[in-house]
Amino acid sequence: KYAVRKGESIQILIPQLHRDPAWGENVELFDPDRFLPEREEQRPVHLFKPFGNGERACIGRQFALHEATLVLALVIHRYRLIDHTNYQLKIKQSLTIKPDEFTLNLARRTSGERRLPAAAALAAGSAPADRPAVRRATGTALTLLHGSNLGTCAGIAGDLAEDGDERGFTPSVASLNDTVGKLSAGGGPVVIVAASYNGRPTDDATQFVAWLEGLEPGALDGLQYAVLGVGDRNWAATYQRVPTLIDERLTAAGATPLLERGAADAAGDFAGTVDRWTGELWTALLEQYGTAADIQQTEPATDQETGLYELQDTTDSVIGGLAARHGVQPMEVLDAYELVDMEHELGRSKRFLKLRLPEGVTYRTGDHIAVLPSNPHNLVRRVADRFGLDLDRTVRLRARRRSRSALPVDRPLSLRRLLTDFVELQDPATQEQVAVLAEHTACPPEKRPLAELAAADADTFHAQVTAAGHSLLDLLERYRACELPFEVFLELLPVLRPRHYSISSAAAASPGEVDLMVSLLAAPHRCGEGIFRGIGSHYLQTVHPGDTVQARVLPCSEDFRLPEDDSVPVILVSAGTGLAPFRGAVLDRHHTRSTGTLLCYFGCDHPDVDYLHRAEFEAAEAAGAVSMRPTFSCAPEDGARFVQDRIAKESDEVWAVLEAGGRVYICGDGRRMAPAVREAFRAIYRDRTGSGDDEASAWLNALIESGTYVEDVWAG
Repeated sequence: KYAVRKGESIQILIPQLHRDPAWGENVELFDPDRFLPEREEQRPVHLFKPFGNGERACIGRQFALHEATLVLALVIHRYRLIDHTNYQLKIKQSLTIKPDEFTLNLARRTSGERRLPAAAALAAGSAPADRPAVRRATGTALTLLHGSNLGTCAGIAGDLAEDGDERGFTPSVASLNDTVGKLSAGGGPVVIVAASYNGRPTDDATQFVAWLEGLEPGALDGLQYAVLGVGDRNWAATYQRVPTLIDERLTAAGATPLLERGAADAAGDFAGTVDRWTGELWTALLEQYGTAADIQQTEPATDQETGLYELQDTTDSVIGGLAARHGVQPMEVLDAYELVDMEHELGRSKRFLKLRLPEGVTYRTGDHIAVLPSNPHNLVRRVADRFGLDLDRTVRLRARRRSRSALPVDRPLSLRRLLTDFVELQDPATQEQVAVLAEHTACPPEKRPLAELAAADADTFHAQVTAAGHSLLDLLERYRACELPFEVFLELLPVLRPRHYSISSAAAASPGEVDLMVSLLAAPHRCGEGIFRGIGSHYLQTVHPGDTVQARVLPCSEDFRLPEDDSVPVILVSAGTGLAPFRGAVLDRHHTRSTGTLLCYFGCDHPDVDYLHRAEFEAAEAAGAVSMRPTFSCAPEDGARFVQDRIAKESDEVWAVLEAGGRVYICGDGRRMAPAVREAFRAIYRDRTGSGDDEASAWLNALIESGTYVEDVWAG
């Protein structure tokens, strides 16, 4: 808005900034509601600059705010605050602005007044007379739509369909693309569960989003809908972009939301968010479409009277239910060996696996494979030691009531098999789980910290538990006085889920087999105690030729496939096992004798240690199928330690590829490598065009939006 020359200074008048019209009407009004979460989200991020803000902010500021919040809560819990002077706000200003001569009197609360409202409500709700009437929506059509590449959203939509059937709805499940042009008010409510892929619609939602963006206002008048967005906050730039777009466009076309859009974060309390949003969804749907129904005679015992599980001793064992839930099939391990020189001090394990696909299963180069792992023995042993279990005891696990999170076990198995093959044991604990631990802890010194964690704000809990990686088992081992029953422990655990890996083989050259590169995740635990080992990578370290793994093929995004026209120049950028899908692409080019421009940048530690599949790549390069551009962080050549360094050094060639309409593919670490590579490309654009940062960012964003610059990255 204002032209500022390089070298000029700018002074920001904070009092005027805090009176910007963007705050709303009457900027002089003292209105604490301006800091409600929903209003903060609507406010420009730099509109509020409190004392101690910015690059040199006091590191104790957040701690001081948490302390003040705790003290205020304690005071209000124990005392009534009395305005004994009918105080009128007067401003006092020295270094900061504050109310002048503001005093209160205190009156100690009675024990009845101190009773927590939540506890009172729970006690009142336990009386049968106060329970809400049961409602059912008999025969009402309910459409469940999903936008899903890896199956998570499709799975949630399927679970919602089962829940809807139990509540009397007539549900149907379909992909978003299957309903293009078919949505209308007469078809009943619509529930959409959708994710983004690098900020763009998933493959089964692209046509739907394009159709939605072309709708005129009023085109969907009368349609009632709800949207649950699935994403990962580690991808902050594109987090929830597509679910937000779907929600906005539906509203713009005249549809009416049943409830606020949900946002499930895979890096946070994903299951808890989904469960809470689902509860609100059924409440809204049944209020709108349900009628009172008397089904008390057939209802099972309430949740308060019994837990979810009951253990029954028996003699047999099976894993078929879990495999069916995830759609995995047995695949034989044909080969398995180490790709890295582990004798070298720089050696970090990266294992090669070759799997035989079942009859009738195919894949395309660049696809993923989902492998259902097993928990390591030492982790299972820790559970057994904490609960005093005999791991060879054979049981039958029977669910007393239906639950989306119930373990798919309906036949006998040993406790060892149950803990090894059915449950997640290393996921960070959620606040709901910690609250259950506190409920089962009678010892005050151990109950207090658990209760404080359960009641902490989201940032505090994330810092102390989620980011530190403390699992439910970790907390149970720390707080030995907790008397959590083993059945309740099982109820709190998520079902074991598959781990996803890029296929590193070429479909044309090896149609019935898939190759994998798996990097072993083993590092000091974030909490500072012991070693953390990834469940999936540890499991795949233990398999050998002749073994069988449970797995399924998953298609990658169509945008991540190389152009069928070999004349289109391509740049590949990766680090570590991010090289996997690009090995398949190079082998494809070699197999078809292609000689188009293919530049493959990849980073590793040392040419003699972890130059993965070196002989294959050199043979493909000799045949003209690829030009290999390795960088070695521990043995740099010409100062290029990382892929972004070599891209910068070879900027003339890179720019020529872009000018010729080339495409760029990135795979690997999304926390450090991918952002550094994006900056390297922006720098090339600035250097070639004389543009500024904003123009360079807009240029790169346009490449991303058009599918010219495609990332398949993950947060390490």
